Amino acid sequence: MKLYEVVIHRRVYKQISEIQDYIAGINTYASAIKYSNALFDEIETLSYLADVLPETDWASAKEYHPEAKRMVTHNRKWNIIYHIEGDFVIIDSILASSTMKQ
Repeated sequence: MKLYEVVIHRRVYKQISEIQDYIAGINTYASAIKYSNALFDEIETLSYLADVLPETDWASAKEYHPEAKRMVTHNRKWNIIYHIEGDFVIIDSILASSTMKQ
């Protein structure tokens, strides 16, 4: 099993910040931090899971990279869109499952 270095695109940090702000608006700030930390933990699992998941056919993911892959989060609410370049897993975006287009 190959280990990759995970690189997170700037836009992903902004997306997670927006998710965090939304959660803080409907719940506590502590809950928002806990949720965003869980998202980062799931992203880090791609360091060893990245090549196990197949390339996706979903159009929403292909907008970010022609060889995009996606991982659905444990609560199935988010899709982590990424691609592999050499020894790196590049995290391109986090999309709500409800917005994904095939």
